[in-house]
Amino acid sequence: MNWIIDFFRLIRWPNLLVIALTQYTIRFGIIYPFLNQAGLDLYLDEFTFFLLVVATVLIAAAGYIINDYFDVKIDYLNKPKQMVIGKSIHRRHAMLLHIFINLIGLSLAAYVALRINHPMLILFQLVSAALLWYYSVSFKKQVLTGNIIIASLTALVPFTAGYYEVAVMFDYLADITGQPENPFLIENLSSLLFSIKYLLYWVVGYSAFAFLLTFIREIIKDMEDIEGDQAFGGKTLPIVFGIEKAKIVAQLITVVTLLCILFVEAIQLMAKDWISLAYFVVLITAPLIWIWYHIGTAKEKKHYFIISQLIKVIMLFGILYTILIYIF
Repeated sequence: MNWIIDFFRLIRWPNLLVIALTQYTIRFGIIYPFLNQAGLDLYLDEFTFFLLVVATVLIAAAGYIINDYFDVKIDYLNKPKQMVIGKSIHRRHAMLLHIFINLIGLSLAAYVALRINHPMLILFQLVSAALLWYYSVSFKKQVLTGNIIIASLTALVPFTAGYYEVAVMFDYLADITGQPENPFLIENLSSLLFSIKYLLYWVVGYSAFAFLLTFIREIIKDMEDIEGDQAFGGKTLPIVFGIEKAKIVAQLITVVTLLCILFVEAIQLMAKDWISLAYFVVLITAPLIWIWYHIGTAKEKKHYFIISQLIKVIMLFGILYTILIYIF
Protein backbone atom coordinates (compact mmCIF):
# COMPACT_ATOMS: atom_id res chain seq x y z
CA MET A 1 0.00 0.00 0.00
CA ASN A 2 2.88 2.36 0.79
CA TRP A 3 4.23 2.08 -2.75
CA ILE A 4 0.91 3.41 -4.11
CA ILE A 5 1.18 6.47 -1.87
CA ASP A 6 4.81 6.90 -2.89
CA PHE A 7 3.87 6.55 -6.57
CA PHE A 8 1.47 9.50 -6.27
CA ARG A 9 4.19 11.44 -4.48
CA LEU A 10 6.59 10.58 -7.29
CA ILE A 11 4.30 11.92 -10.02
CA ARG A 12 3.56 15.08 -7.93
CA TRP A 13 -0.21 14.55 -7.95
CA PRO A 14 -1.00 18.08 -6.61
CA ASN A 15 0.90 19.57 -9.56
CA LEU A 16 -0.97 17.29 -11.96
CA LEU A 17 -4.28 18.47 -10.49
CA VAL A 18 -3.19 22.08 -11.07
CA ILE A 19 -2.33 21.24 -14.71
CA ALA A 20 -5.80 19.75 -15.25
CA LEU A 21 -7.42 22.65 -13.39
CA THR A 22 -5.50 25.15 -15.54
CA GLN A 23 -6.69 23.65 -18.81
CA TYR A 24 -10.29 23.39 -17.65
CA THR A 25 -10.34 26.93 -16.26
CA ILE A 26 -8.97 28.23 -19.56
CA ARG A 27 -11.79 26.37 -21.31
CA PHE A 28 -14.67 27.37 -19.04
CA GLY A 29 -13.28 30.56 -17.49
CA ILE A 30 -12.02 32.25 -20.66
CA ILE A 31 -13.01 30.46 -23.87
CA TYR A 32 -16.63 29.71 -22.99
CA PRO A 33 -17.55 33.17 -21.59
CA PHE A 34 -16.19 34.98 -24.65
CA LEU A 35 -17.95 32.65 -27.06
CA ASN A 36 -21.17 32.72 -25.05
CA GLN A 37 -21.14 36.53 -25.02
CA ALA A 38 -20.96 36.43 -28.82
CA GLY A 39 -23.88 34.00 -28.96
CA LEU A 40 -21.56 31.11 -29.82
CA ASP A 41 -20.65 27.82 -28.15
CA LEU A 42 -17.56 25.68 -27.59
CA TYR A 43 -16.40 23.94 -30.76
CA LEU A 44 -14.21 21.23 -29.23
CA ASP A 45 -16.43 18.52 -27.73
CA GLU A 46 -16.10 17.59 -24.03
CA PHE A 47 -14.77 14.06 -24.56
CA THR A 48 -12.01 15.22 -26.91
CA PHE A 49 -10.98 17.99 -24.53
CA PHE A 50 -10.97 15.53 -21.61
CA LEU A 51 -8.59 13.26 -23.54
CA LEU A 52 -6.35 16.27 -24.27
CA VAL A 53 -6.18 17.08 -20.55
CA VAL A 54 -5.44 13.45 -19.65
CA ALA A 55 -2.67 13.33 -22.27
CA THR A 56 -1.12 16.52 -20.87
CA VAL A 57 -1.28 15.20 -17.30
CA LEU A 58 0.24 11.83 -18.22
CA ILE A 59 3.16 13.38 -20.12
CA ALA A 60 3.83 15.68 -17.16
CA ALA A 61 3.69 12.68 -14.78
CA ALA A 62 6.19 10.80 -16.93
CA GLY A 63 8.41 13.89 -16.87
CA TYR A 64 8.40 13.97 -13.06
CA ILE A 65 9.34 10.29 -12.94
CA ILE A 66 12.29 10.60 -15.32
CA ASN A 67 13.48 13.73 -13.52
CA ASP A 68 13.65 11.87 -10.20
CA TYR A 69 15.19 8.85 -11.93
CA PHE A 70 18.23 10.86 -12.99
CA ASP A 71 18.30 12.90 -9.76
CA VAL A 72 18.64 10.08 -7.23
CA LYS A 73 22.12 11.10 -6.07
CA ILE A 74 21.34 14.84 -6.06
CA ASP A 75 18.05 14.33 -4.20
CA TYR A 76 19.89 12.26 -1.60
CA LEU A 77 21.71 15.47 -0.64
CA ASN A 78 19.00 18.07 -1.34
CA LYS A 79 15.85 16.32 -0.05
CA PRO A 80 16.56 12.82 1.32
CA LYS A 81 13.22 12.58 3.18
CA GLN A 82 11.24 13.16 -0.04
CA MET A 83 13.00 10.48 -2.09
CA VAL A 84 10.89 7.71 -3.62
CA ILE A 85 13.04 6.14 -6.37
CA GLY A 86 15.62 3.86 -4.83
CA LYS A 87 13.53 3.39 -1.70
CA SER A 88 9.96 2.17 -2.21
CA ILE A 89 10.17 2.14 -6.03
CA HIS A 90 13.11 0.49 -7.79
CA ARG A 91 14.92 2.52 -10.45
CA ARG A 92 14.19 -0.10 -13.12
CA HIS A 93 10.49 0.01 -12.29
CA ALA A 94 10.56 3.81 -12.40
CA MET A 95 11.97 3.72 -15.93
CA LEU A 96 9.29 1.25 -17.03
CA LEU A 97 6.60 3.45 -15.49
CA HIS A 98 8.01 6.45 -17.34
CA ILE A 99 7.92 4.66 -20.69
CA PHE A 100 4.45 3.19 -20.12
CA ILE A 101 2.84 6.46 -18.96
CA ASN A 102 4.52 8.42 -21.75
CA LEU A 103 3.27 6.00 -24.40
CA ILE A 104 -0.30 6.25 -23.13
CA GLY A 105 -0.11 10.06 -23.02
CA LEU A 106 1.35 10.33 -26.52
CA SER A 107 -1.18 7.83 -27.90
CA LEU A 108 -4.07 9.85 -26.48
CA ALA A 109 -2.55 13.05 -27.86
CA ALA A 110 -2.20 11.46 -31.30
CA TYR A 111 -5.83 10.29 -31.17
CA VAL A 112 -7.02 13.81 -30.27
CA ALA A 113 -4.96 15.39 -33.07
CA LEU A 114 -6.38 12.94 -35.62
CA ARG A 115 -9.91 13.28 -34.25
CA ILE A 116 -9.92 17.03 -34.88
CA ASN A 117 -8.13 16.64 -38.27
CA HIS A 118 -4.95 18.38 -37.12
CA PRO A 119 -2.36 15.57 -36.99
CA MET A 120 0.56 18.01 -36.72
CA LEU A 121 -0.66 19.10 -33.28
CA ILE A 122 0.85 15.90 -31.88
CA LEU A 123 4.15 17.80 -32.13
CA PHE A 124 3.13 19.76 -28.99
CA GLN A 125 3.21 16.58 -26.92
CA LEU A 126 6.12 14.91 -28.73
CA VAL A 127 8.34 17.94 -28.25
CA SER A 128 7.21 18.27 -24.61
CA ALA A 129 8.05 14.63 -23.84
CA ALA A 130 11.44 14.93 -25.57
CA LEU A 131 12.30 18.16 -23.75
CA LEU A 132 11.36 16.65 -20.38
CA TRP A 133 13.72 13.74 -21.08
CA TYR A 134 16.64 15.90 -22.20
CA TYR A 135 15.97 18.36 -19.40
CA SER A 136 16.43 15.54 -16.87
CA VAL A 137 19.53 14.17 -18.62
CA SER A 138 21.37 17.38 -19.48
CA PHE A 139 19.56 20.70 -19.80
CA LYS A 140 18.77 21.18 -16.10
CA LYS A 141 22.51 21.29 -15.38
CA GLN A 142 23.10 24.17 -17.83
CA VAL A 143 22.90 27.88 -17.10
CA LEU A 144 19.28 29.06 -17.58
CA THR A 145 18.61 26.43 -20.30
CA GLY A 146 16.71 24.12 -17.98
CA ASN A 147 14.88 27.06 -16.38
CA ILE A 148 13.67 28.34 -19.75
CA ILE A 149 12.57 24.86 -20.87
CA ILE A 150 10.45 24.22 -17.75
CA ALA A 151 8.99 27.75 -17.92
CA SER A 152 8.11 27.22 -21.59
CA LEU A 153 6.48 23.85 -20.94
CA THR A 154 4.45 25.37 -18.10
CA ALA A 155 3.30 28.15 -20.43
CA LEU A 156 2.33 25.50 -22.98
CA VAL A 157 -0.34 24.09 -20.61
CA PRO A 158 -2.81 27.02 -20.89
CA PHE A 159 -1.74 27.75 -24.46
CA THR A 160 -2.58 24.21 -25.62
CA ALA A 161 -6.07 24.38 -24.12
CA GLY A 162 -6.77 27.60 -26.01
CA TYR A 163 -5.01 26.72 -29.26
CA TYR A 164 -6.88 23.45 -29.80
CA GLU A 165 -10.21 25.25 -29.41
CA VAL A 166 -9.18 28.02 -31.81
CA ALA A 167 -7.94 25.44 -34.35
CA VAL A 168 -11.36 23.77 -34.40
CA MET A 169 -13.05 27.20 -34.58
CA PHE A 170 -10.99 28.13 -37.65
CA ASP A 171 -11.98 24.85 -39.32
CA TYR A 172 -15.62 25.68 -38.69
CA LEU A 173 -15.10 29.20 -40.03
CA ALA A 174 -13.46 27.81 -43.17
CA ASP A 175 -16.41 25.45 -43.70
CA ILE A 176 -19.08 28.12 -43.46
CA THR A 177 -17.02 30.56 -45.56
CA GLY A 178 -17.16 28.06 -48.38
CA GLN A 179 -20.94 28.20 -48.41
CA PRO A 180 -22.23 31.03 -50.66
CA GLU A 181 -24.51 33.56 -48.99
CA ASN A 182 -24.46 31.69 -45.70
CA PRO A 183 -26.84 33.63 -43.40
CA PHE A 184 -25.01 32.53 -40.26
CA LEU A 185 -21.73 33.78 -41.68
CA ILE A 186 -23.19 37.15 -42.59
CA GLU A 187 -24.72 37.66 -39.14
CA ASN A 188 -22.00 36.17 -36.92
CA LEU A 189 -18.66 36.47 -38.72
CA SER A 190 -17.69 39.69 -36.94
CA SER A 191 -18.64 38.22 -33.54
CA LEU A 192 -16.65 35.08 -34.26
CA LEU A 193 -13.53 36.99 -35.35
CA PHE A 194 -13.83 39.30 -32.34
CA SER A 195 -14.08 36.30 -30.01
CA ILE A 196 -11.06 34.59 -31.58
CA LYS A 197 -9.00 37.77 -31.28
CA TYR A 198 -9.70 38.29 -27.58
CA LEU A 199 -9.45 34.60 -26.80
CA LEU A 200 -5.90 34.65 -28.16
CA TYR A 201 -5.07 37.79 -26.13
CA TRP A 202 -6.19 36.12 -22.90
CA VAL A 203 -4.62 32.74 -23.61
CA VAL A 204 -1.27 34.28 -24.57
CA GLY A 205 -1.48 36.53 -21.50
CA TYR A 206 -2.01 33.55 -19.21
CA SER A 207 0.79 31.65 -20.91
CA ALA A 208 3.17 34.60 -20.44
CA PHE A 209 2.14 34.88 -16.78
CA ALA A 210 2.87 31.16 -16.28
CA PHE A 211 6.21 31.46 -18.10
CA LEU A 212 7.50 34.40 -16.03
CA LEU A 213 6.44 33.04 -12.64
CA THR A 214 7.85 29.59 -13.42
CA PHE A 215 11.10 31.14 -14.62
CA ILE A 216 11.46 32.98 -11.29
CA ARG A 217 10.59 29.85 -9.33
CA GLU A 218 13.10 27.70 -11.20
CA ILE A 219 15.91 30.13 -10.37
CA ILE A 220 14.80 30.18 -6.72
CA LYS A 221 14.80 26.35 -6.66
CA ASP A 222 18.34 26.36 -8.10
CA MET A 223 19.43 28.55 -5.20
CA GLU A 224 17.64 26.24 -2.76
CA ASP A 225 19.31 23.13 -4.23
CA ILE A 226 22.76 24.59 -4.85
CA GLU A 227 24.60 22.14 -2.58
CA GLY A 228 23.42 18.97 -4.31
CA ASP A 229 23.69 20.47 -7.82
CA GLN A 230 27.23 21.67 -7.15
CA ALA A 231 28.32 18.30 -5.74
CA PHE A 232 27.33 16.53 -8.97
CA GLY A 233 28.64 18.94 -11.56
CA GLY A 234 25.61 21.16 -12.09
CA LYS A 235 26.12 24.43 -13.98
CA THR A 236 23.04 26.32 -12.83
CA LEU A 237 22.88 30.11 -12.61
CA PRO A 238 23.76 30.41 -8.88
CA ILE A 239 26.65 27.94 -9.27
CA VAL A 240 28.22 29.61 -12.30
CA PHE A 241 27.63 33.27 -11.39
CA GLY A 242 26.99 33.10 -7.65
CA ILE A 243 23.92 33.45 -5.44
CA GLU A 244 23.90 37.26 -5.46
CA LYS A 245 23.84 37.55 -9.25
CA ALA A 246 21.18 34.84 -9.45
CA LYS A 247 19.11 36.92 -7.01
CA ILE A 248 19.46 39.98 -9.26
CA VAL A 249 18.25 37.99 -12.30
CA ALA A 250 15.28 36.63 -10.33
CA GLN A 251 14.41 40.12 -9.09
CA LEU A 252 14.64 41.57 -12.62
CA ILE A 253 12.23 38.93 -13.94
CA THR A 254 9.94 39.69 -10.98
CA VAL A 255 9.98 43.38 -11.96
CA VAL A 256 9.09 42.49 -15.56
CA THR A 257 6.21 40.37 -14.26
CA LEU A 258 5.02 43.21 -12.03
CA LEU A 259 5.09 45.66 -14.94
CA CYS A 260 2.94 43.28 -17.01
CA ILE A 261 0.49 42.92 -14.13
CA LEU A 262 0.39 46.71 -13.63
CA PHE A 263 -0.48 47.10 -17.32
CA VAL A 264 -3.43 44.75 -16.85
CA GLU A 265 -4.46 46.64 -13.70
CA ALA A 266 -4.35 49.94 -15.62
CA ILE A 267 -6.82 48.47 -18.13
CA GLN A 268 -9.02 47.30 -15.26
CA LEU A 269 -8.86 50.78 -13.74
CA MET A 270 -9.90 52.45 -17.00
CA ALA A 271 -12.72 49.94 -17.39
CA LYS A 272 -13.75 50.56 -13.75
CA ASP A 273 -13.56 46.84 -13.11
CA TRP A 274 -13.08 47.27 -9.36
CA ILE A 275 -13.53 43.61 -8.43
CA SER A 276 -10.80 42.43 -10.81
CA LEU A 277 -8.55 45.30 -9.78
CA ALA A 278 -8.91 44.46 -6.09
CA TYR A 279 -8.30 40.77 -6.83
CA PHE A 280 -5.07 41.52 -8.72
CA VAL A 281 -3.73 44.06 -6.21
CA VAL A 282 -4.34 41.91 -3.13
CA LEU A 283 -3.68 38.40 -4.43
CA ILE A 284 -1.08 38.92 -7.16
CA THR A 285 0.66 42.31 -7.04
CA ALA A 286 1.18 42.52 -3.27
CA PRO A 287 2.61 38.98 -2.99
CA LEU A 288 4.91 39.64 -5.97
CA ILE A 289 6.28 42.76 -4.27
CA TRP A 290 6.84 40.65 -1.13
CA ILE A 291 8.69 38.07 -3.24
CA TRP A 292 10.85 40.74 -4.92
CA TYR A 293 11.94 42.04 -1.51
CA HIS A 294 12.56 38.67 0.10
CA ILE A 295 14.58 37.33 -2.83
CA GLY A 296 17.15 39.96 -1.92
CA THR A 297 17.11 39.16 1.81
CA ALA A 298 16.95 35.33 1.59
CA LYS A 299 19.92 33.55 3.15
CA GLU A 300 18.87 30.06 4.15
CA LYS A 301 17.39 27.07 2.33
CA LYS A 302 14.05 27.52 4.11
CA HIS A 303 13.79 31.12 2.84
CA TYR A 304 14.05 29.98 -0.78
CA PHE A 305 11.53 27.21 -0.10
CA ILE A 306 8.97 29.71 1.25
CA ILE A 307 9.44 32.00 -1.78
CA SER A 308 9.06 29.04 -4.15
CA GLN A 309 5.83 27.92 -2.49
CA LEU A 310 4.38 31.45 -2.53
CA ILE A 311 5.00 31.67 -6.28
CA LYS A 312 2.94 28.47 -6.68
CA VAL A 313 0.15 30.11 -4.65
CA ILE A 314 0.22 33.21 -6.87
CA MET A 315 -0.03 30.99 -9.95
CA LEU A 316 -3.04 29.29 -8.40
CA PHE A 317 -4.68 32.68 -7.75
CA GLY A 318 -4.03 33.55 -11.38
CA ILE A 319 -5.86 30.40 -12.45
CA LEU A 320 -8.75 31.02 -10.05
CA TYR A 321 -9.24 34.52 -11.47
CA THR A 322 -10.99 32.85 -14.40
CA ILE A 323 -13.89 32.18 -12.00
CA LEU A 324 -14.47 35.95 -11.84
CA ILE A 325 -14.44 36.10 -15.65
CA TYR A 326 -16.96 33.28 -15.79
CA ILE A 327 -19.28 34.95 -13.25
CA PHE A 328 -19.08 38.57 -14.40
